[in-house]
Amino acid sequence: MKASRQRRSVVAPLVAGIAATLLNWFAAAAEETATPAGVLHAPDLLDVLEVRGQATLSEAVPVRLRDGTVLSGQVIVPDPLAAHDRRPTILVQTPYSPAMEVGHGIVKTLLARMIRKGYALVIVNVRGTQWSEGEYRWLKGARNDGLDVLDWITAQPWSDGKVGTIGCSSSAEVELPLAMANPPALKAAVAMGAATGVGVIPHFADQGIFYMGGVPSFDWAWWYHGNGYLHHPKFPPGISQAERVALTRAFDAEARYRTEDLTWADHLPSSTVLDAIGSPATEFNRMIRLAPGSAEWGEYDFVNAGQATRVPILHVDSWYDTIEVYGTARLFEYLSRNSPNQYLVIGGTAHCRQGSETADTRVGDRPIGDARFDYAGTLERWFEHWLADERGGELLQPRVQYYSLESSRWVSADRWPVPARTRTLYLSSGGHANSLNGDGQLNAVRATGRIPDQFEDDPTHPVPTMGGGCCSEMVSVDQRSVESRPDVLVYTSAPFDSPTEIAGYLPVTLYLSSSAPDGDIMVKLVDVYPDGRAFNITDTARRLRYRNGVDHVELMTPGTTYEVLVEQMVVASRFEKGHRLRLEIAGTNFPEYERNLHSGGRNFDETTPAVARLTLYHDPEHPSRIALPVVH
Repeated sequence: MKASRQRRSVVAPLVAGIAATLLNWFAAAAEETATPAGVLHAPDLLDVLEVRGQATLSEAVPVRLRDGTVLSGQVIVPDPLAAHDRRPTILVQTPYSPAMEVGHGIVKTLLARMIRKGYALVIVNVRGTQWSEGEYRWLKGARNDGLDVLDWITAQPWSDGKVGTIGCSSSAEVELPLAMANPPALKAAVAMGAATGVGVIPHFADQGIFYMGGVPSFDWAWWYHGNGYLHHPKFPPGISQAERVALTRAFDAEARYRTEDLTWADHLPSSTVLDAIGSPATEFNRMIRLAPGSAEWGEYDFVNAGQATRVPILHVDSWYDTIEVYGTARLFEYLSRNSPNQYLVIGGTAHCRQGSETADTRVGDRPIGDARFDYAGTLERWFEHWLADERGGELLQPRVQYYSLESSRWVSADRWPVPARTRTLYLSSGGHANSLNGDGQLNAVRATGRIPDQFEDDPTHPVPTMGGGCCSEMVSVDQRSVESRPDVLVYTSAPFDSPTEIAGYLPVTLYLSSSAPDGDIMVKLVDVYPDGRAFNITDTARRLRYRNGVDHVELMTPGTTYEVLVEQMVVASRFEKGHRLRLEIAGTNFPEYERNLHSGGRNFDETTPAVARLTLYHDPEHPSRIALPVVH
């Protein structure tokens, strides 16, 4: 279908680029480490981090957990190490191969610096991934597993008992339950793109962002097919340590998957979408059957309301980490109320690409200005302060630092959200806001007309995903091809008469009715350039049965008008003079999000889609609107 072809066109170049880069890097490294006889040796972590001759590496180190499960770790200890030497440690827990986890970006730069400064590095593969034993079950038992790894580290002869953690995305989410346990050894954490570790806190109830506004994210299906298999090959029992190391060098435990082709997402029902392509067993099949308010989510070690930590956490994310950044901002805001030493840094790049910025940064196709930031230096000072600085005291760093898109300017603040005045823009039209060629407008005054807009939401012909999400480099692209569709309502403001900057949350209130008992609403914020290019900034979703909260399932009565609050958009962005702001509204954004088949049933086990006709009202009694947090 068209939706899958479009999504594939965005993902494939990224996958191909990563693959080519890795192949070239490993080939070059292998050539450099070839023996005189021509036997090639794959580069190890000393080569990856460029610290050979400065540290000692131990591979496939067994780390035993309380239930007897043995995880696989890699340990780097700086040279020279005298018998009495004790070192602080940086810990990374990851499902990915160690070389992939730490071999690029600011993490590579930072860890190389820390090793040279005398820090030990421990990389442990989480339960059920790579060469670690057990079954992979996302965040189940992550708290206790992390505590056991900490105990193992502090029992080593080279450890001084102080540990800091770092990770991005899957390697960051596991930091959160560990920090909530408040172990004495954990002195600091850097959690980058870690909203997948957040369950239910104020203004956020998406259970590790498995949902967005109650709509399941198909990014999870994409991730589980290749990264989250329950079972994988293991070491034979009873082998020697030398054999463990030899096997890791001889065989690759990294899974293979087909991210360049997402046509499998078209399959119905949703609950068997991975079975249809012969995927090994994953927990996705179970999770897609759970509602956002299901008690079973309590089995996962999420951060939930009522928890606090004494561990200093530096929360790091990017505005174009679309499905993660709202949760990151809300987690920082929540923990800042009850936990000391919480800090926030949000840049302008895509998911886990901090440090890739240039003087002319581009995110996908969109230019966002000079977004450079000294991430590595900031993180280095963070760990030095909490792990090595015996003086203690307040960290001399702004509590909040963020980049405003297209401003070429970083902003420092003492809290989030920053002070802002609300500017409300109201949706209006003559009843024909369908597509870019329609008459939809965003105005500073309430609409006086009474003709609503309507569109049909056909799950068999969904609006295709264009940008957004978390894991593609092409997260911002020109939206005009999507905006040409009649099933997309398009509302555009007048050109800004002076530069305008927003920073904060962007709630959208809509008045809707439908011909069906359930449906989804997709909302997208767009920056329209004077030449007509329309780049997505952020987007969100809301399943209408959860319009009053994910714990309150309320189907709609066809034809009845409902007020629906659509949240979970946050950004800091500058609109230059002559630019316009645009709001897109549709019923699907596929395959980023699961399609709603409109029956009002469980959806995940249904195969018969129905077309729904949605009506959006914007008359004086039904002021559909977006609230902008204006700072300049």
